[in-house]
Amino acid sequence: MVRFLPLVMLLLFSFPAHALEMEEGADAPTRTIEDFIKDYVDVPKGAIDWKTFGHTKMKNIESADKDGLTLQYYKPEFSGDLKKLDGKEVTIKGFMFPLDETEKQGKFLFGPFPLNCPFQYHVQPNLVLEVDATANPVPFSYDPVTLSGTLELVPDDPENSTFYRLLGAKTSR
Repeated sequence: MVRFLPLVMLLLFSFPAHALEMEEGADAPTRTIEDFIKDYVDVPKGAIDWKTFGHTKMKNIESADKDGLTLQYYKPEFSGDLKKLDGKEVTIKGFMFPLDETEKQGKFLFGPFPLNCPFQYHVQPNLVLEVDATANPVPFSYDPVTLSGTLELVPDDPENSTFYRLLGAKTSR
């Protein structure tokens, strides 16, 4: 057992040092969350790219309610490209995050990444759409879905930090 101790020590201390040497020479640019979107969904012809939403800057707002409790939420700062789409019919492909336990969803969240937690959609607010498909409920799917509807920009939502809504949404092919 004692004769293996030098080998174990060599293995324990040599790998971290080697890993650091490799990292020092790395010259790849840092990737943002928007750079990973293409790994999950494509952009159908005529549809909006999620990067358009991802470029929306977020301002952290802190205030207090009437009881003195601290409130914190994010407020969007929309770009010119996105402002032009407000109130227009748009198409986008993404993943559903259901808000109730029904087979067909009338209201749900929608984003560029698959669902990975049943309690919270772990994506920043500028990459989440609140979808209203009550007129044409959408069957729940773990696979990407293409939706069309009217885009509504939400300039201030202290309760939910919602930046965008897709109204009158329906699946499109």
